[in-house]
Amino acid sequence: MATYKDWTRGDEQCFTSDVGFGPRGDYYHYVMVKGGKIVGFGEEQGNYAGGIYSSPEFNTECFKHEKERLKTQYPELYEKIKDIPLAKIYKPADKAIYQPKGKAGEYAAWACNFYTGCSNDCQYCYCKRGVLSHVWSTTPQLKKCFKDTDDAIATFRKELDYYIANSSIKSRGLFFSFTTDPLLDETGGLTVEAAEYAIRKRVPVQILTKRADGALRFVECLSQMLGGIRPFHKIAIGFTLTGFDELETNASLTESRIHAMRTIHALGLRTFASIEPMLDLSTTEDIINCTLGFCDLYKIGLLSGGKQPIDPKNLFSFIPNITYKIGNAGAKVYWKKSISDLLDGAVYSHPAAVDDDYDIFSINRQWPHNSQQPFNPFML
Repeated sequence: MATYKDWTRGDEQCFTSDVGFGPRGDYYHYVMVKGGKIVGFGEEQGNYAGGIYSSPEFNTECFKHEKERLKTQYPELYEKIKDIPLAKIYKPADKAIYQPKGKAGEYAAWACNFYTGCSNDCQYCYCKRGVLSHVWSTTPQLKKCFKDTDDAIATFRKELDYYIANSSIKSRGLFFSFTTDPLLDETGGLTVEAAEYAIRKRVPVQILTKRADGALRFVECLSQMLGGIRPFHKIAIGFTLTGFDELETNASLTESRIHAMRTIHALGLRTFASIEPMLDLSTTEDIINCTLGFCDLYKIGLLSGGKQPIDPKNLFSFIPNITYKIGNAGAKVYWKKSISDLLDGAVYSHPAAVDDDYDIFSINRQWPHNSQQPFNPFML
């Protein structure tokens, strides 16, 4: 005789297939209904495993087809739920998480923005121009699509869960942020809360800041929230290092940022430097010399808009020497598209020179390139 574990609680119902019994306990498939609509398909496997495996928020393709699968594999369960409609499939509005386009897309495949505006007040900031100029302020403002910070983090979690199930975000990681410094006093709280959730979900996190104090505070808070930072926690902290403090009015001094990078790297976290805009070759080389040994990746690009201060002829000889130096220290460098564009499409080839999709968490810190000279020419 068939046995079922159907139940009803308020507007929630659970319909099950015939209950079987194995060495680990009861085994059956079930369908969850709420408000008259199917909200989940699940299975129970005794004390081994179980739970919802398909819902309107996750595995959406599976959710659309699961009802038909029950028709052939569990017909008695299908008969119970055949006339119950599926809940509306969740589609994120990309309020918090989105895929950057254009030049931002060169920097990260996935990004999160909670705020617009930044108190660093950098003179060269691209956000002061273009589409964000009309909402830009030196006081960070929570984006208008969020009711409050609680709504912002709830939206973030829902969007991240969806993208984990339906995209490449677990392999490509999540970047904070393009429309503010994510580690200001005003923005750091949401950043650390979101980063903790992402890391627990095994989503790599990369954060770019000009705040030395904010970066150290972030690492301390995150470590407490996670019960310690472990090697499998994929976290990378980056610092913008142009070397021109006078253009970065309220940011931490370059010296402080470098010291914070050294401290964070010593804790076992990945670190990277964003040298963009590169305003002077000599200053850039000084920054690299000061950070070799505790910076895993350098991202180097040119000024966006305005008169270009870098001479292409000097840049052409600068790139091989710097790439060799970085590679010999066991680090990597990404020369951004703006560099190649200035050099009429030339791209320098070297084991230490990587593309925009390079995974910072795959770097082998023990690898030094031992050749005595840069060995590959530019390639067109």
